[in-house]
Formats: sequence, structure tokens, C-alpha cells
Amino acid sequence: MVSAAGASFAGGLVGDFCGFIVLPKIVFTFFRVMYTIPDYLLRFQAFSGTIGIVLFMAGILAAVCIAVRTELVQMPATLMRPLTPKSGTRIVLERIRLIWGRLSFLNKVTARNLFRYKKRLVMTVVGIMGCTGLLVCGFAIKNTVTDLMPLQYENVNRYDILAVVQAEDNDKLLSYMDDEENIDAYLNLQVETVSVQNEDGESESMQIFVIPDGASVSDFIKIADTDGNETALSADGIYVTHSAAEVLGLDTGDEVTLQDLSLNEATVAVAMVTENYLGALIYISETYYETCFGLSYEPNAVLANLTESCKSDDPIAYADELGAKDGLLSTTSTESLKAEFSKAFQLINLVVYVILVMSAALAFVVLFTLATTNISERERELATIKVLGFFDREVHLYVNKETLIFSSIGIVLGLPVGRLISICMCSVLKIPGLYFAVSIHPVTYLICAVTSFVFALIVNQITNRMLNGIDPVETLKSVE
Repeated sequence: MVSAAGASFAGGLVGDFCGFIVLPKIVFTFFRVMYTIPDYLLRFQAFSGTIGIVLFMAGILAAVCIAVRTELVQMPATLMRPLTPKSGTRIVLERIRLIWGRLSFLNKVTARNLFRYKKRLVMTVVGIMGCTGLLVCGFAIKNTVTDLMPLQYENVNRYDILAVVQAEDNDKLLSYMDDEENIDAYLNLQVETVSVQNEDGESESMQIFVIPDGASVSDFIKIADTDGNETALSADGIYVTHSAAEVLGLDTGDEVTLQDLSLNEATVAVAMVTENYLGALIYISETYYETCFGLSYEPNAVLANLTESCKSDDPIAYADELGAKDGLLSTTSTESLKAEFSKAFQLINLVVYVILVMSAALAFVVLFTLATTNISERERELATIKVLGFFDREVHLYVNKETLIFSSIGIVLGLPVGRLISICMCSVLKIPGLYFAVSIHPVTYLICAVTSFVFALIVNQITNRMLNGIDPVETLKSVE
């Protein structure tokens, strides 16, 4: 009890240090890349830290008490003798003669041993399942984040430049678009910021794109439902991007209140939730905008596509050059956004590394503890088969085959569990300007499965030294 209490207390202190210092440092490293944030102070919260240690110790000590109680009820003489090996039983596989008859003797023994130690089976499978699930979750975060850029800037946003001016300078902006050497096509539209309030009174600030009647936007923006089916912009409601709709709890047919910077308000209907991953946007037709707000359509922005020669040259430099011209309030280059996004999420690999270390630690703790316990409980059995003429490699295979089978079952169960954890995690991260569409590449499952299996092989190599150290003569001496 004292040993378990001391170990769990020490582990709790290390966990508090990682939770209050190390992990926040990693998280804020990401935030400092993406956002400008003030200095922050890391401090220990006594209540949360103490509760965490107490709960952790309570769980450990409860398990120890249960284990110790089963031993203390035994007579001292019984405790001084080696544990009696568990008797084998017939298994279902034996009834399938077609399979059982083709198995070798050692494979039959292994099949029986798999069900002979049920606690070890459950603990190994659950431990490896958790290890694999953590790995899948870590790589899922990486896949999801890295897929955001092509999904948004190549699939949804098809324009190269967004330039905004005051409404009175719109003609000046259009004159800049008469640049056949660099501008391939453009769409003149109205862009402004509005506050969107749902029926529960919750509000978010978003950009609204007012699309002129009769204009084709497919070359500049993909307006599609959440399944990716592209559709034309209609004049019977607004189109809200996926992330913003999730945060405000909006769905097709709901009504929201829009308020622009001049405090003009309009109650509008949600015609569709559109596919989008970065940015909180609303698309609305010119006619519906004028009908709802009672205002005149005043274009003040362009979505422009660059020529191939300009793209191959330096599109970011051209966007900067355009932004420096008279009247331009802002100029956003898609290539610049891609570069910033790539830089911001380079550190996502650090998350994968942290989770990889945690997974390895979980696998090693579970497998090594169970393997050493298994060997100590079956020491006389293993000594006996050594006396019967088994070589070291055969003894290794005799024991390790069971661990590898248990690990394989845990890996198979851990892959879907990891995907479920990833979906739950991404559903919690609801940010108006960011929608996480869970993405797990097929090769990710292979990497996670192989990595978990390698952890099991490494533990087996370590425990092989223990198997080699079993002395048959000393082990089989009578203790009576």
C-alpha cells in the first residue's frame, strides 16, 4: 500500500507539472504563431491539482486493496508456496475439427493459453486499443489540419485576390482591373462586415458577400452544400458557411438578424449551409439584400483571378503592389494566405510527437507490466518446458506469441476507437471561422497499426532477457 501510494503520488506530481506547465507551453506556442496575444502567466491551481492527485491515488489504492485482500485471506503456508498454475480448459476452437486438427501442438497450447489468463487478455487488449486510439487521434489531427488548406484555398476559394475599397472608389478599383497582363477575370461585388444574431440572442461577427444578380461565381467561389454538391445562389435567403452555422446552431429555414456597421438591421432566412473550412462568411444575392435591408446595392470589392504568367512570376508581390495603389483599403492574396497557413501549422507535428510519446509510454507500461507478471507467475511452467528440451527461441515464441495475438486484437479494435475519439474532439472545437472536417488517410491506419505492433515487439525483446535468465534447476527445486 505504501509503495503504491508513493508511486501514484509521485506520478500525480509529474502529471500536475505537465498539465499546468508543459502542455500550456505547447498550446500557447501554437497560439503565438497564429495570433498576437499578450504575455501570460502559468501558475499551479491548488484545488484542481490536488483533486487530480487524490482521484488518481484513490483509483490506484482501490485496485491495490482489492488485489491484496485476495492474498491476505490465504494461509501463510499457502502464500509461501509458488502459485499453482491455472488449469487449462477446453475451448470452442477444439470443437471445430477442421481447424483444430490442422494446428500444431504449440499452436494448440497457445490457443488454450489465450483464454487461460482472461484478465491478462482483457488488460492487454484494452491497453493496446488505447495506445492505437491515441495514435490514430494524433495523426487524425495532423491529417485534418494539413487538409484544410487545399480544401479551402483550392476547392472553395477559387479566386487569387480579394481587394476592397470604399464604395465611392469602386470605379477606381475597376480601372485597376483593366490589366490584361496580370488580371485574367474578376467579379465586382459588395463586401462588408455584419453582426449575425440567432433566435436565442447569440451573435457573431461575419463578412457578407453581396453577389450581383446574373453574375457567375463558380470561377471565384464554390457555393455548395455540406456534401459538396455545387449550387447556384438563389434570391430567397442567405447562405451561411458551415463553421458559423455550427457555432450559432443554424440550419436551413432558420431566421437570423443581420446588423451592418451603420446599425441597419434585417431579418433574413437561411437558405442553405455551405461548404467552408476557414472563415465565417455569408453569401446573399443583390435582390435579396436590397429587399431585406431596403438599401441600394453598392459594390466595393473585387474577386480577381490572375493570369498564368502572373501566377508563375510572383502573385504575392503583385497583390502587395495592387494594395499600395490609391484608394485600396485591403488586398488579400490567396497565395499569401496559403503561406501563412503553412507556417502557422508547421508545429502541428509537435502534437503528433507528444501523442506518440504518450502512446509509447502507455504501450510499454501495459505490456511490460503484464509480461513480467505473466513470466513470474508461469516461471515453473517455463522452466519445465526448458527441461523438456525447448531452446531459448522456442521459449520466446511460446510466450511472445500470446502477447502479439492480444496486441493484434487491441490494434484492430483501436483503429475505429481512434477515429471516434477524433470525431468527438473535432466536434468540440467549434470556432466561427474554422471548421474541422475529420480527415484520416488510409495510410494513417497502417502507420498506427505498425507503430503499435512495433511497441509490442520491443517489449518482447526486453522480456526475452528475463526468459533467458530462468534457471530450470533452481526454479524447480521443491519449496516444501
